[in-house]
Amino acid sequence: MASSSNTKDGVLQQRNKPVGKPRGMRRDRDCRSCKLRDVKCDLNRPSCGECIAAGVPCGGYPQRVIWVGASSSAKDASLSSTSTSPSIITRPRQARSQSTLSRSSDSGLTPDRPADSSLSPPDRPVSSPGDEPINWSEADQNSFIRPLVSLCQQIISLDGDALRSNHYLSVEALRLISRLRDFVQARIDGHPARASTGRGDLWESEAMARYRLDALMSLKDTLKATNPFAFIGIAAFAFFEVCDSGFGDWQRHLYGAKSLLDYHCKSRAELDTLSRSVTGLGEMVIRLVWFDTTGSIIRGTTDLIFESWHRDLLTDSFFRTVGCPADTFQLFTRVASGEVASNPSNSAILAMEQLLKLNQGTTDWDRSANAYRCAGVIAVLTRVSEEPAAISKAATITLAVDRACQIIAATPSSSQFYIHMAVPAYLAGINASTVKQCDVIRAYWHNCNHAGVRRYPDGLARCEERWKMKGLA
Repeated sequence: MASSSNTKDGVLQQRNKPVGKPRGMRRDRDCRSCKLRDVKCDLNRPSCGECIAAGVPCGGYPQRVIWVGASSSAKDASLSSTSTSPSIITRPRQARSQSTLSRSSDSGLTPDRPADSSLSPPDRPVSSPGDEPINWSEADQNSFIRPLVSLCQQIISLDGDALRSNHYLSVEALRLISRLRDFVQARIDGHPARASTGRGDLWESEAMARYRLDALMSLKDTLKATNPFAFIGIAAFAFFEVCDSGFGDWQRHLYGAKSLLDYHCKSRAELDTLSRSVTGLGEMVIRLVWFDTTGSIIRGTTDLIFESWHRDLLTDSFFRTVGCPADTFQLFTRVASGEVASNPSNSAILAMEQLLKLNQGTTDWDRSANAYRCAGVIAVLTRVSEEPAAISKAATITLAVDRACQIIAATPSSSQFYIHMAVPAYLAGINASTVKQCDVIRAYWHNCNHAGVRRYPDGLARCEERWKMKGLA
């Protein structure tokens, strides 16, 4: 038994660490659609007759790279091991894929898992952006885009029993995940800061527009089938809407996500059940709920899209990811739900509690948490109607703005929470009262536009408009 185990490990290590140079590409015998339907493929490429007869889209033939060994002995050993026990390679990986899917579904989290080039999904081109590992910038280490990429990689890597046991992983769903992964990679590679020529328009190149269109078409097909995996596609485009659209005006995809979610589950129990089949669903819902709430705070509206039980999904782990204290988010929820207008006195008391919780900590978490607490104070007091104590209210807002600017200025752009401090930066920016405060917020927006994924393109413009009205710019 020990010998067998060592052989497996050796074969897997040889397979995961190719040496030499690529010899060529090899296609699987069966197309992806036939594998899913457990039908023998007739090899009539590019679309097999079985798929045409069944009236389903052909999933394409997965490809893998064949490597030339660095030495004949290594090559012979690899060939010998493969030929004598062809199932040694596939069975352990299938077991790992299945266990990973189960763990991720139960927890609602998506562990980082590298994609396997031998398991290319449907319609994947021989050379696509998703074939290369992403080099994450410091700013993107804690970005929402990273778990999205990991999720796509994880699903792409599934095969065998893990695919057949999940009836939601249809050809349309797999094609969507594959094209999403390519689009995200192209979007990151096309960022001006990463482009060799430095041209700012590269990130909107024709090639990237094609990847975006392919992903949108796949999302349309998946939505037509009301497949819950379409939620991942909606979440991806919602993320880029947050990055690209008017700051805070990112409701469009959130409405679509809520409609699809309502179709499949109307309670926490139903969502938990669906999450066992749709990898990463719980985490995607959490992130969209965050966008929903913060967007309402930024716009100064009370038009929340998701329901209270959706907001109950947010965990301490998530708050540690974005750098926002849980009680501050609860205050945001009260503000976005219209409670400030209905109970201004109690809202003002809650805002003062946020001020009292400010500390002098210098860790990344302390700075981010303090910045969000200042944002909570500003969000409440700017919505409280004018009263006899208006002068005191204005002074408190100025204090919160000044403290938020001090924190942002002291936070390095490489901080894991830096890109998530946009809400405090915006609220401080539009309520700034000094040129020094404006300079701090201006520098923040500049840094966000030069991170790995371009973000908040008009955040600065909106602040500049306010500053001009106040004579600060």
